Amino acid sequence: MSRGYMGKLLWVDLTTGSMRDEELSEEFCRKYIGGYGIGSRILIDRTKPNVDPLGPDNLLGFLTGVLTGTPAIIGSRYVVVCKSPLTNTWGDANSGGSFGPYMKFAGYDGVFFTGKSEKPVYLTIINGESELHDAGEIWAKDTHDTEDILKEAHGKETRIACIGTAGEMQSKIACVINDKGRAAGRSGVGAVMGSKGLKAVLVSGSLPV
Repeated sequence: MSRGYMGKLLWVDLTTGSMRDEELSEEFCRKYIGGYGIGSRILIDRTKPNVDPLGPDNLLGFLTGVLTGTPAIIGSRYVVVCKSPLTNTWGDANSGGSFGPYMKFAGYDGVFFTGKSEKPVYLTIINGESELHDAGEIWAKDTHDTEDILKEAHGKETRIACIGTAGEMQSKIACVINDKGRAAGRSGVGAVMGSKGLKAVLVSGSLPV
């Protein structure tokens, strides 16, 4: 794999709780550059026709770009992609801060979610190891409190993207928040996250990009 990529995506089925890695080929990455390119190609190929944006069959992806996690200027962004509940077509929102780089340091270029959890959950990815956790105690918490609670549980070096009550209630303008105020704020991506019962994604690691 060329420099700038970790070379794999994580796929999480929230209905069953199963997870698998998918390798990214160099040819694919060169053809569909960055988080937008990879995300749009995968959504076009794998989203079912007429899928309900707030239903379990919608795909939700968190993806990084080629420069994310490198010393390059603005090498800090990540993008969230899905079918938008606001427009009923392509949806994307991006944000800066430290979540994007730490996803790469955790070992992945991105993570996709399918299905819907029966109970609220959050995902941790730490140095290539991924796990789903019960989010019952942080459901209905705002994003600041959620970040504080998860950092207390998993360490201050973790980075978190999460939703607050707007996302939980599936408001069609709900954002995904990281770094206590940086927002992936378009297309209602937070509502899709809430519809899946997914409260937060937590990443941490020290793997080299």
